[in-house]
Amino acid sequence: MSEEKIDFLRDNDEAHQVINMCLQQIGERLAALEQYVQGIPLQDVTKIMYKPDGYDEYLDTKQNFDEIYRRLEELKGGV
Repeated sequence: MSEEKIDFLRDNDEAHQVINMCLQQIGERLAALEQYVQGIPLQDVTKIMYKPDGYDEYLDTKQNFDEIYRRLEELKGGV
């Protein structure tokens, strides 16, 4: 049985090169994702409309939160 001579320095160098290539590719993909996300327009929260049960008109986000808190206070007062 012959023993192979292992060059740990060379193996370590190859491992570092592979890890470096992986990190570079991850960095490139992250940069592409950041650029894509920055291109997504943010929706103005005030333009989100919701029509709760029992209402004839739609409420914007502030009005809807106000209604939710009014109902919570009503429940809290009734307990």
